[in-house]
Amino acid sequence: MKSNSLKEMFKESKVLTLNQVSKTRNCSIRTVQRQFAELAVLRSYNKNSRYYTIYEIPKFNTHGIWCYRDILFSKYGDLRQTVKYAILASDGGLSGNEIGDIVHLLPRSFMHHFREMEGIFREKHGGVYIYFSNDPTIYARQKFKRVRAIDAKRISDTIAIKILVVYIKHPELSEEELSSILRREQDLDISPSMITNLLSFHGLLKKTPDLRR
Repeated sequence: MKSNSLKEMFKESKVLTLNQVSKTRNCSIRTVQRQFAELAVLRSYNKNSRYYTIYEIPKFNTHGIWCYRDILFSKYGDLRQTVKYAILASDGGLSGNEIGDIVHLLPRSFMHHFREMEGIFREKHGGVYIYFSNDPTIYARQKFKRVRAIDAKRISDTIAIKILVVYIKHPELSEEELSSILRREQDLDISPSMITNLLSFHGLLKKTPDLRR
């Protein structure tokens, strides 16, 4: 069996198993494994890693994942590397549910394996474990964005609207001044940092603070 003929099989079927190739080509599993090694095949990270493809076939999404029917492949290799990359590349760290959404698997089926990963650690935020990079610089950025998003979500829609109305009326004021107005006129005890996070969450925070005054 020549490697180019095996390539044609992959191009036709997209994904293959060792047994499929062994039966089709009438050769041993060991021979197929050698051929797969020569082609540098990619192995599925679900379905007990039974399925294979070659790198030129998948059309990976922004997370580096390709789903063929219900078979999942990652350009980063196995599930562990895929989860690690997703966490390191995330803006604000990732919860188990967020990781599950990315890799298209139920978190309870795999996250217990990743409590300890090199380069990754977890800590609780709002009662939920969030996975962050353990690089101090990346962690600081991720945690800032995670806390900012949590603060923005913590404010009810009614209060958020009141804050935004005051902001629209007085866009030249600082967050401290907006906080004072809300406390004085509407008896709302909203900290300047929560206002900053809300405005940032909705893309309204101006990059140059001096222009706000």
